[in-house]
Amino acid sequence: MKTARSSACSDSSATATDEHLQASIGSIRYLVIDCLDLARSAAFWGPVLGLTPGQRLDNYLFMGRVLPGCELVLQQVDRVTADKSPVHFDIGVSNGEDFDTILARLVRLGGRIVETVTEAEYELTVMADPDGNEFCVNRVPFRPTVLSA
Repeated sequence: MKTARSSACSDSSATATDEHLQASIGSIRYLVIDCLDLARSAAFWGPVLGLTPGQRLDNYLFMGRVLPGCELVLQQVDRVTADKSPVHFDIGVSNGEDFDTILARLVRLGGRIVETVTEAEYELTVMADPDGNEFCVNRVPFRPTVLSA
C-alpha cells in the first residue's frame, strides 16, 4: 500500500534526470525574514540568536551568521500578507557559471521566475519553487561589511 509520503517520493524519483545528479547550483547564503519595523525585529532576533545588527542596505539589515556560510537578513516590507511567506532564503551562486544558464536550469527543474530586482549594489531574481514557495537567486553574492561608527 502506498502512502502519500511514499507516493510523493516515488513520483519525484521517477522523474529524476541526470541534471539532479549534477553539482549543486549554489548554497543558501541568506535566511531572510520580512518585517514591518527593522529596529523592532533587530531588537528581537539579535538577542534570540546572539547577533548584533550590521550593515543596512536599502530595506535590508544584515544581522550576522546563523549557520556556516548563511547570514540572517531582516527585510523591511510595507505589509505582511497571507499569500507570501514572510521567511525565505537567498541562494548564492558560484561565479563560475553563467547566471542566465543557472536560471534556465532552475526553470527546467520546476521553478518559476517571479521578478528580477536590479539595484546599484546587487541584482537578484525572485523565483518560486514548484509549490509556489519564493526564494531569491543572487547574481552577485553580496558580502556586507559592518559599518564602523
